[in-house]
Amino acid sequence: MMSPALINMLLGFVGAFFTFAFGGWTQLLILLCIAMAIDYITGVAAVIRTGSKLNSKIGFWGLTRKGLMLLVILLAHQIDQLIGTDVIKGGAMYFYLANELISITENYSRIGLPLPAKLREIIELVKKQAEDDEEAALRRRAEEDETTDTTGPDPEDAELEAVKYSVDEDILSQFGPRKDRRENQEAESQGPEQ
Repeated sequence: MMSPALINMLLGFVGAFFTFAFGGWTQLLILLCIAMAIDYITGVAAVIRTGSKLNSKIGFWGLTRKGLMLLVILLAHQIDQLIGTDVIKGGAMYFYLANELISITENYSRIGLPLPAKLREIIELVKKQAEDDEEAALRRRAEEDETTDTTGPDPEDAELEAVKYSVDEDILSQFGPRKDRRENQEAESQGPEQ
């Protein structure tokens, strides 16, 4: 049997990991995890109810898919940390929550269980929130692109152009027109005037 100190230490490490990975246990993350669990359980129940054979490969990929969702949320949280927002993680979580809730309703219909009308309304609300978050993110990105677009020349580009122009002038002066060069060469070869 594990000692209570070891259990506390392991729970502390798990909590620290989740805080780092997801920014803590928000209510939205808890709801998403619950929805993932319910989706998996109702998926298994739907397979049993329809008389299909349980397939361990399909079950494995279902769990893998949910793990990959959490990895995307982890990535979104780290991006949010980098840019100082909480929008990307929230959008990703709403998106996956909407998908999980849709899958749950499909599983319930395959099982033959009715879904309460209020719960159906809430699922529609979450789907709308996910769409609104995605639209808001696209609008923000378009606005940022407009503000970063400069209409005037970049001062660094102007400096580079000036340097290039002066180098071109120096080169041209060395390799001036052939007539001038020939005259200069002839004058040099004749030596100094007497």
